[in-house]
Amino acid sequence: MATPQQLTEAEFLTRFWDAHGSTFMRWFLALPYAGQLSMLRNASPDLPLTTPDVMQATDFLAPELTLSTLLAEQGKPLVRLVCNRARFDCAAEDLAYLKALRAKNRMPTFSGTTFDSVALAYIDPTDPEQHIQSLLPSVSPELLKETQDKINANVLIEADVWLSLQMRQQMLLTFLANVARTFELVFFQTQGTVESKMGCRTCGAAQTPEGKPLLKCPCDAAVYCCKDHQTQDWPQHKANCKLIRERKAELDNV
Repeated sequence: MATPQQLTEAEFLTRFWDAHGSTFMRWFLALPYAGQLSMLRNASPDLPLTTPDVMQATDFLAPELTLSTLLAEQGKPLVRLVCNRARFDCAAEDLAYLKALRAKNRMPTFSGTTFDSVALAYIDPTDPEQHIQSLLPSVSPELLKETQDKINANVLIEADVWLSLQMRQQMLLTFLANVARTFELVFFQTQGTVESKMGCRTCGAAQTPEGKPLLKCPCDAAVYCCKDHQTQDWPQHKANCKLIRERKAELDNV
């Protein structure tokens, strides 16, 4: 019996957005800051609060992955990032960003000394195998210039830039897929351990003042440490609660 093919992070994110994008967007944007913060911390515990004052090369790889950036405007940057990476091929945009860093000598590299013995290393993006090709130091100036011109025109991609491109895309997709999986756990498989990680929607507490499990809203997607916090949050959560219950009812009938 053949095992189902595992989805790549990009494929998973696209499927997630097609199936649950609208629900996720409404739900996440309706969360108070404490709830949004808890969700992102759960998806990526090492996510920094802000970019460092003095940025190293690796800090430029995906500078948008900070809590202050993603949770600005009530969380809209995070939703836009999920949507864009799920719906669009962002390779050209990422490539332009990295090439600009390369021109300023700020792009992080991951090849070590691998390409020190060659005049130029590059890949042809139309090559299905994406093999790295290189020109030896003995290459003619004409061929070297011709190849460099193709790199400048994005016909070819410099190997170091290509490796950084793979790292940037993987870093973004892994984080966003973790966010999507966290949402699915809370939305479709709400359990005590997940609830405590998400925390009270109002204050982020992991349990009630008496040390008991959090109180659960009938929609199963919101939890609270006390009735007062549930009542306080109801005006913000009311419309979302109705949407979530309707969506779950639709899924139950599929």
